Amino acid sequence: MKPKKTILAGICGGVAAYKALDVVSGLAKQGHNVRVIMTEAARHFVEPAAFAAASGAPVLTTLWQEGDGEDKYPHLYPSTRADLCIVLPATANSLAKIAHGIGDDLLSTACLSLPASCEKVFCPAMNVEMWRNPAVQDNVRILESRGWLRLGPEDGHLACGMTGPGRLREPADILNNLAPLLRDTKPLSGKTVLILSGPTREYLDPVRYIGNASSGRMGKALAEEALRRGAAVRFVSGPVSSENLPGGVDLKRVTSAEEMLSAAREALPGSDAVIFAAAVADYRASSYSPEKRAKSEAGLRIDLSPNPDIAATLCRDRAHPFKAVGFALQSHDGETCARKKLEAKHIDAIILNAPDSMGSESGTFSCLINGQEEFTSWGRIPKHDAAKKILNLLV
Repeated sequence: MKPKKTILAGICGGVAAYKALDVVSGLAKQGHNVRVIMTEAARHFVEPAAFAAASGAPVLTTLWQEGDGEDKYPHLYPSTRADLCIVLPATANSLAKIAHGIGDDLLSTACLSLPASCEKVFCPAMNVEMWRNPAVQDNVRILESRGWLRLGPEDGHLACGMTGPGRLREPADILNNLAPLLRDTKPLSGKTVLILSGPTREYLDPVRYIGNASSGRMGKALAEEALRRGAAVRFVSGPVSSENLPGGVDLKRVTSAEEMLSAAREALPGSDAVIFAAAVADYRASSYSPEKRAKSEAGLRIDLSPNPDIAATLCRDRAHPFKAVGFALQSHDGETCARKKLEAKHIDAIILNAPDSMGSESGTFSCLINGQEEFTSWGRIPKHDAAKKILNLLV
């Protein structure tokens, strides 16, 4: 049987390491090329020979492998070719290393070498108090914000005698969750998604501008999720930090609302879907001063003009069919205002969120699809989870 995917399985030192044998065996039986990396601690729980038998390939255990060619670089091969990387049981120590880019053993270094296209999954298992430790939870949030999918942990009786969250998910459950990530044809293959992201800045003079606190995290999460599902992504971003710009996209950076509209018009032909996630300034200065405006004790009066409504402009007369998802950030009367925007902007669905989501890694979201009666509440969730739900709508 020809191998379907290249999978890197990182086995860490926990009692649940024996369960990972069933996961590795299951993936190998599906025809995947599974390579196992074991940490030194993992070898105290399960012998490498067991994973070699389960995977059908030699187990990697050290940065200093003997051999020639690619065998001399186990931190690069097969990790740079991996279609999926799964770390299980993901211990507190390994989570910390991966989250903070520490490469002091083979597994942590290999995780630094994973390509952007690689699906990344971690399955935590540890003592309940370790799992609840704020440092561990911070590391979990970091990994999830970077696109790692978390499976578990489950509640139950732990090997240490305590009860609570900390058990590794059952192997069959893990394999079921991996199945969609290993399909040969991804649901958005052959599709192009245009995403508008970040804030806009409307300069009054060379120094001062009207803007908002949007970080671009939502747009980045949407782009990364669209890429995972096989789409080509065109990404128009207002001014954000480089860490909130996704890789693997056709990127266009802009500053003002008018520049964003122009870039979106240029990118629109051939796009199958548009997600209007940018926090576009509603107004701009009616006149721009080429010199810094002097401070006046009498105060400063600025005349403002409305900016174009980018979503309404692009969706009003569609030259070709495409799906459109918009956002509505409201401080009050959220559902009423979002319903009006859904109709006025001629979009297919609208995502309602609150001001506390701006600049944050999470938010409180609900969704209304055109033609439906009621909003679907998603509650307060990380933005990467919201991105998954929004891409589910498109799929």
